Amino acid sequence: MPRSADLRVARVFLAIRIAYWIGAAVTLIWSPIGNPAYRPPFRAWFALGDTLFDTFAQWDSGWFIHIAQHGYDSKKSTAFLPVYPLLVRGVADVVRSDVVAAVLVSLAAATVAVVVLHSLARPLLGERGAYDTVLLVALYPIAFVFTAAYSDGLFLALAAGSFLAATQRRPLVAGVLGGLACGTRLVGLALLPALVVLLWDRRRLYVLAPLILLPAAVGAYALYLDRHLGDAWAFVDAQGVYWQRHVHGGGPFSGIWLAVRDGYQGASELVQHLPRAPGAPKHNDQWSSWNVIQLLVLIAATWLTWVAYRRLGLAYALYSAATLLIVLTSPADVVPLVSLPRFLLGDFPLFLALAAVCATRPRLRSSLLIGFAAVGGAAAVGFAHHVWIA
Repeated sequence: MPRSADLRVARVFLAIRIAYWIGAAVTLIWSPIGNPAYRPPFRAWFALGDTLFDTFAQWDSGWFIHIAQHGYDSKKSTAFLPVYPLLVRGVADVVRSDVVAAVLVSLAAATVAVVVLHSLARPLLGERGAYDTVLLVALYPIAFVFTAAYSDGLFLALAAGSFLAATQRRPLVAGVLGGLACGTRLVGLALLPALVVLLWDRRRLYVLAPLILLPAAVGAYALYLDRHLGDAWAFVDAQGVYWQRHVHGGGPFSGIWLAVRDGYQGASELVQHLPRAPGAPKHNDQWSSWNVIQLLVLIAATWLTWVAYRRLGLAYALYSAATLLIVLTSPADVVPLVSLPRFLLGDFPLFLALAAVCATRPRLRSSLLIGFAAVGGAAAVGFAHHVWIA
């Protein structure tokens, strides 16, 4: 039964994401654009294939592909951790195209991720709740990154896999997968307190030893950068210098304050239709909308973290809370919570909690799935046309 259920979950997820992928690619045929983010030098596919695999090769995709091709040849590139580009490089040696390899790695990893999430959710929510968790992830408005040259699918698979291994009392597997998650995204460190809770045994504290692999993965990357570029903390400095993400003295409280302040200001500008001040950036209205939306997303994520604690347990809530705190510790200058909706893809307890809330609310369930699907389609098309989404 579990194997057939896993196959069903994988087929449903692939069908949904490939449908969105092809749909967005078709819009590029009707309304083609130049791709300023990345233009692969190797062309092994016919024209339609180029359009398909280039569909979501936008924005940060260029950095991941560049690292896969050339390694870390600048401090700016160090903001993107190495596990995903290394895997892309290995697959590219087989398929002979970096962008094709990147998309295939993302899609395969995301498929594994939803199968793992289904396994995590089944004992907590039942078969219906586990299936709803998969649908919510598959239709999430930012899920187009699962068919892009982005590391989100791989991170989700590794983080959820580490969590599942810990629930099965397999500490070594949990530590290895958690370490790889930290080598994919720095926010993987949020796994540490949750894994400690899941594996804790006062009579066998040595089972926690493999968890040292999580901070060790970050330390190994810092050591490599120190020897390669002469700056062990280049990946931290790059966030502030090139992406305007700064660690403030107030820690996550600074991020919360900036998010509330800018969200309130953005709402005031939109509601009152305030004219743009002389000299204000031309994208001011768009930034106001982003600040409002992302503040609402933060509020929803905070509430769902509480739901995770009440319905799923302490470990799930700890991971979700730690993820939010890490993100809030380094807010951006103009839009403090920029990319928060995408970062939450890795915060999988939120999707389990949302599925739990929907279990007894069929109208809410239908509304969420329809809303996610509609917004997700618009977001995928916009991103394919090089519109910044998340």
